[in-house]
Amino acid sequence: MKKRTAVALVLASVFAVNAGTATVEASWLSKTLKKLDNALGVPDSNTQVTQQSDGYLHLPQAGERWILVAENKYYKTYLDRTKVLARGEAQDRVVEGVFKREFTPLGSQWLGGFGEVKPDVVTVEYYSNRYYVNSVSWHNVGMYSIPTSYYDVHGNLIYKDSSIESKYRGNYIPDSEDEHIKDRLFHMFGWDY
Repeated sequence: MKKRTAVALVLASVFAVNAGTATVEASWLSKTLKKLDNALGVPDSNTQVTQQSDGYLHLPQAGERWILVAENKYYKTYLDRTKVLARGEAQDRVVEGVFKREFTPLGSQWLGGFGEVKPDVVTVEYYSNRYYVNSVSWHNVGMYSIPTSYYDVHGNLIYKDSSIESKYRGNYIPDSEDEHIKDRLFHMFGWDY
């Protein structure tokens, strides 16, 4: 009964607003349809995951390959939809995938300050990462398998091996960028804490 009422209210608002205008703004319509999906219990497209015979969860393959998961003044971080998987349950979950960073001019200059490459050369980085939740209070981030690769604006490989930034990969740091990325990734698989 609650779903019927919710659907009726959403539809009534659509018709009420649309009655006075010939066109409907696309973003408003998109939000309204999302509300309707929520009222009907239709999952968000980002949470329609499939489980393969290997036991891993995979994101739907429809849509853009690279999903924006974080952004700051130095770079934008994207997740490769085709190279991400998740497994686990309760307080023992992990999401791992291949990520891409697109550096801003400021970020490229900043990256050059670590000694491996000259400033203003690197524009793109590819790396793999794993985000864990092993308990309520212990979250972890770790690098795995493929080496980090850095490319210039023309797609030329500049540096490959370990991360230039040598940033600490370890325990949970509240409100850090890695923690926000972990939350976003877990949400994509329907895991909200």
